[in-house]
This record gives sequence, C-alpha cells and structure tokens, in this order.
Amino acid sequence: MKTREYGVDLLKSVSMFMVVILHILGTGGVLTAAEHGSAAYAAAWLLETACICAVNCFGLVSGYVLSKGRYKRSRLLSLWLRVVLESLVITALFAALLRGSLGPDAWLMAVTPVIHGVYWYFTAYFALFFFIPYINKLLTALTKRETAGLALSVVLVFVFLGNITGLDLYQLHGGYGFLWLLCLYTLGGCLRNMAPERKAGKFWYLAAYGLSVLLAWAGTLLFNTQALISYTSPFTLLSAVLLLLFFSRLALRAPSLQKCIAMLARTSFGVYIIHTHPLIWTHILTGRFVPFLKLPVPLAIAAILLTACGIYAVCTLGDWLSEKFFQLIRTDLLENAADSLGKRRKPQNTVRK
Repeated sequence: MKTREYGVDLLKSVSMFMVVILHILGTGGVLTAAEHGSAAYAAAWLLETACICAVNCFGLVSGYVLSKGRYKRSRLLSLWLRVVLESLVITALFAALLRGSLGPDAWLMAVTPVIHGVYWYFTAYFALFFFIPYINKLLTALTKRETAGLALSVVLVFVFLGNITGLDLYQLHGGYGFLWLLCLYTLGGCLRNMAPERKAGKFWYLAAYGLSVLLAWAGTLLFNTQALISYTSPFTLLSAVLLLLFFSRLALRAPSLQKCIAMLARTSFGVYIIHTHPLIWTHILTGRFVPFLKLPVPLAIAAILLTACGIYAVCTLGDWLSEKFFQLIRTDLLENAADSLGKRRKPQNTVRK
C-alpha cells in the first residue's frame, strides 16, 4: 500500500517559504541596496545562497512524486482554474483601489496567464505536464544502472558543460523555462527510481547541504560573481538534491502534523501565484524592503524572515479560500470529467447464458 511521504510535502512548503525570502531580497531591493563588502551585504547573500535552490527543489519534487503517481489531467485543470481565479481577484482589488489605472490588458493577462507568460514557472510546468506520462514510462522501463546513466547525462550535458564554458549552450536561460524544469523532473524521477540506501543518517544530508551553501557563498563573495548560485549551478542543484534526500527521510507520524503539512503543501503553489502577481510585484514588493538595511544585521535578518512568514501566511489564507470556493461550486465534477476523457470502456460480455 502506497504511503504518503509527508517529509517531501514539507519540503514543498519550506521551498516556497525560501522563494518568498528570495523575492524579499531581490525584488524587495535588499541585495542591490546593501553596501558591497559590508556585514549586511554578506548576510543578505548568505540568505540568498541558502534559499536559491528552492525552485530546483520544486522541480525535483515534481519528478520524485509524479513519476510514481497516477497521471491525472485534472491536476493541470485544477492549477489553471486556481491561477485564473486568484489573478482575477487580485486584478479586481487593484482596479478598485487604483481606479482608471488598469487597462484591458491587465484583465486579459489574468485569464490567459500561459499565453502571456505571466508566471514563468507555471508556463514551464504547463508545457511539462503534457510530457509527464511519456517521461514516466521511460523512467519505469529503465534499470537502476540505466537510470543512473540518464541522471549523469542530464547533469553532464545541461549543468557542467554550460558552467565550464560559461555559455548558455542549450538555451536554458538561467533555469527560467521549460527545458530546465524538464531536467529537474527527470532527475527527481531518477532519484526516486534509484532509491539511495538509507544507511547514511538523514542529518548528514542536511550537513552536506550547509557545506554546499557555504562553499557557493564564499565563492560568490570572493570572486564577485553570481554564477555559483544560478539555478543551473552545480552547487544549487546539489543543495536541492541534498534537501530532497533529507526531507524524504523524515518520519512525520503525528496525524495533526500530517494534516497541517498536507494543507500547506496543497496551498504552496498558491503562495507563489498570489505574491508574484504582476500588480503585487510592482506596487507592493518592488524596493519595499530596503529600509531593513538600516537595522543591525541580526535584526535585519529577523525582519526578513518575519516578513516572509507574514507574506506566506496571507497568501496561504488566500489560496485556502480559493480551495474552499472551488469545493463550494463543485469543480471536482469538471475535474472528474477531464480525467474520464479518453478512458477505454470495458468490453461488454455479449454471450448469453
């Protein structure tokens, strides 16, 4: 009987919290406003380095979970409906607050997010979703040795070649797109199929993640380059793999804890959709957190973390309300209809006794 891995669910929530921190540091203006060489500068980049693997974690988790799961068309339909609803609600709120400032384009983008590339990750996932059943069949057919060869090929071709040459040889665009998400999904599925032995204690993976972060951070400060902490950097990918291995080994058995983790995992994607909406991005987040740099470094870090908690909590509530709205209007009937499309009917027995 298949058991749910609540540790992996928890990683989804932790990763989204890390994404919020990244946006506070980047879009919020902390990284660009911090004085080069100062303690605040070093601390901000340490946070950035520790959290930059979050998007890779999401891609790896998708492959880790869905490669062994049942492919359901309704999963994409449910995501699309949620994205459109939340985009429309946010657009309506801004239209009410900023009267006359929103044109027809804002409303059009809300109902056609993929066509306009409003959310790059959702756009990439939308494309990936159509290939998932075929990738899963490939992964299922491979032996463990072949699976290891596939994973090694992905890393060598798409990670090391690009980083060694310093060129975007395969148009990965820094990891912002479908091809890199495809690589992450494949690697996540390979990790699941290879099933590394659990002889090593899980906290060794966490310690190794910390070491990877420190090495990338030191290199970033020493050489004044962000190449070591891009999405396609070996350090960033390694950090994400180590976190997945750590969280997949967590035993979380308390029913109340499992229920909370499951809810947070379900709403984690909504946190991304809500707080990165173009209007919130422009009018609320951009340059908003530069004043944190006036605080002592420990207080500045605390302010960033508490702000991330607040954003995460508000967005989680918003996505939870969306979930309840869809339950109220019974979108599950539409999702069930989508899942039933293309299913073969069992042949009827026409032989009479």
